[in-house]
Amino acid sequence: MSDNSEVEGDTHMGTKEPQQRRRYVDMWALPGIHPSNVELLQKLKTADTNHFTTNMDVVGTVSEQDPESGDWEKSHMLGLRTDVWKADKAEMEDALDVLQNQRRTELKRQIKKSGRLSRKQQKQLDEQLAEDCVMQMDAGAIEKRRLVLKLFKTSNERTSWCGTIEQITTSEIHNSIGTGKSLLSMVVMLPRSECVTYIQQNHRTFRIPSLFTFAFYHDGRMQHVVLKRRWISVGADYEIEVGGKSIGEIDGRLFSFGSDSYLDLDPSELSENRKFVDLMTLFTASIGYHKAMRKSIDRRVKATLCGDAHCHVIEDEEIRLLHNGRAAA
Repeated sequence: MSDNSEVEGDTHMGTKEPQQRRRYVDMWALPGIHPSNVELLQKLKTADTNHFTTNMDVVGTVSEQDPESGDWEKSHMLGLRTDVWKADKAEMEDALDVLQNQRRTELKRQIKKSGRLSRKQQKQLDEQLAEDCVMQMDAGAIEKRRLVLKLFKTSNERTSWCGTIEQITTSEIHNSIGTGKSLLSMVVMLPRSECVTYIQQNHRTFRIPSLFTFAFYHDGRMQHVVLKRRWISVGADYEIEVGGKSIGEIDGRLFSFGSDSYLDLDPSELSENRKFVDLMTLFTASIGYHKAMRKSIDRRVKATLCGDAHCHVIEDEEIRLLHNGRAAA
């Protein structure tokens, strides 16, 4: 089965007018013990898609409103990679072992590029290891947390991957160091899309509410999108603007057990674009994690500025996102 079997709706069909799109993103506060988790987890584990991995947990659902009847239908699930978001003690200890082995090899090569060390050289290495900050690190000092959320379309017949939003810690570190503020960076990957979409939080000196921007490639041109968090709101509310004009909003629910939000898109060419709607759904789902993500950035920046860059673990998957596709093989 293809990972994206649904009709994309990227082009206008005849003279049909664009319709409003409304989704309700229900993020669970305690996904591990949510009564629906066992059933949904089993459905995703048996799905014909390699995007749902063993280290993933169902953390929420998405319902979509029929623009004509007004009826709601539970249409999507959201999965979280728990191995990188909630690394347990054993995983942190394994990560520390890898770091310390790499550091030991690095110090050894500084003494002798290859071959066995002499007794004098071994003594020199032992002295350096005893004083080295990496070798003295505790597993709790490693910052490995990174958000990876995936959206799945569900039905009675099949389950398919609709997109992934990932935290880009490398961008977060240099942006946060340069501005003195904890700024989030994320990338969204959508099936059958030529381009990935980078979502960047921006820093403005005299404005506290969050501001995110990104460029979405659509119909042969880039659409520049601004997500402005409102100054006064009862939840995490964002105005969605394209070209300086509002095209919708994210309405966060204050009195909810988890992190729930309505995503409303006014009738437009983008509201008819299924990929854009899925992208906005992924961002909406990520909002409840933003506070914890900023705390993680603070720890990474502090470690980096103190010279303990080894405390900032960068996953191989994140490194692959930085690869130069034009580089010679």
